[in-house]
Amino acid sequence: MSTKEWELAAGSEFRFEVDFKKTVQVRLVSGQAEYFGTELGPEAEYQFSGGEYGAIFSWQGCRLSVTGECASAYVAEETAMDAYINVHVALQQQRAAARASNGSGPRVMVVGPEDCGKTALARILVSYAARQGERPLFVDLDPRGASVAVPGTVAVAAVGHPVDIEAGFMGLAQPSSEGAGETPLVWQFGYEQPDANAALFNALVDRVAGAVERRQKTDGAASGLVVDTRGFSDVARDQTIEHAVRALRITALLVVGNERMHSVLAARLGTTDASKEGSVAVLKLPRAGGAVDRSAAVRQQQEARAVQRYFYGAGRERVASFSTVVPFDDLCILRVGVDAVAPSSTLPLGEARKLSATSVSPVVPDESLAHAVLAVTGAPAPDDAEAAAAQVDAVGLQVVGFVNVTKVDMERRRLIVLSPAPGRLPKQVLLYGNTRWMETV
Repeated sequence: MSTKEWELAAGSEFRFEVDFKKTVQVRLVSGQAEYFGTELGPEAEYQFSGGEYGAIFSWQGCRLSVTGECASAYVAEETAMDAYINVHVALQQQRAAARASNGSGPRVMVVGPEDCGKTALARILVSYAARQGERPLFVDLDPRGASVAVPGTVAVAAVGHPVDIEAGFMGLAQPSSEGAGETPLVWQFGYEQPDANAALFNALVDRVAGAVERRQKTDGAASGLVVDTRGFSDVARDQTIEHAVRALRITALLVVGNERMHSVLAARLGTTDASKEGSVAVLKLPRAGGAVDRSAAVRQQQEARAVQRYFYGAGRERVASFSTVVPFDDLCILRVGVDAVAPSSTLPLGEARKLSATSVSPVVPDESLAHAVLAVTGAPAPDDAEAAAAQVDAVGLQVVGFVNVTKVDMERRRLIVLSPAPGRLPKQVLLYGNTRWMETV
């Protein structure tokens, strides 16, 4: 593979894209540099696999060695980092004031259209905070992007050290030089977009908010939290952002790359004056320079890559997963919500809807389960799935892991599933969603 060196002046960044099924190695030869807020180690080699859109920034200037073929690679002199570091400094001042008064730190939500760099900004903010000894919570409310777990989920993770360069947010549970990792809290949503089932999504956000409050009571609230959200363009029709702002008691909305959205949210939710107390500060930030518009095909490949990283490792070291046989009789699979809910006006006169957006129903195993990604919960499974659907509060169940159905054997009445843990699958409640994945060579 060919190797090329890139020289970065102070305040510039190296932006690159890696095609799927390609791998690129980057090494810091001299100077200092960071990848979305996490410092590169001197002479350490970092591997970026297919589908990666990356940006390595240097405050003082540096030299990078890049081995492998990039789909796109260039050095940009104009970046949004000055604006982003100013936000970090302001948040640190709020954390210091909260710690002095034994109060609550900043609660920041990042919003904006798709492909504007929201997750990159959230990653920078939590990594910068961790580098200064803070321990903010990262709240992932983007079920399609799903940085912490597989697509179709929402999650909360404590960030005690800068986000791993190679593993990303999935690496937060892994041990590091700064200490042991901590298992994130994950809930199954089952859809890619919040507005596919807004009532269920809002119910999950309430669960997330409760978990955040409990966590900050025991671990201190001064570090605050940073919330990542899904991309949307029509803010006037959104049904979930305002609910999340209220439930999570957001103090600042960072609107990335959209002036109209900034104006609408400021009028609806708060003020453009960040110093005014008692309301949400709505601040406009520039779009990340390296943000790239992704096609539907690329998004689908990235979602598949996220599932693959869960089962086989998010970092450079490949993790083993195991094939397990599960009899139908040992399964209790539930589904929360329905794919489509007809409006009440379409029902016969005098009839009431029997299924709601948060209804729980049993899933009978059949061929349609092939390639489904099922969430394993911590709830023991009752013997009868119908009884489980009536008894279990499936909306509130936290996920302890995932399995992928690789084969449905109707003749022998069993599933063959891929699991990250060896041994027999415990008889727990499994939650079904729309996420599917078929392993390819």
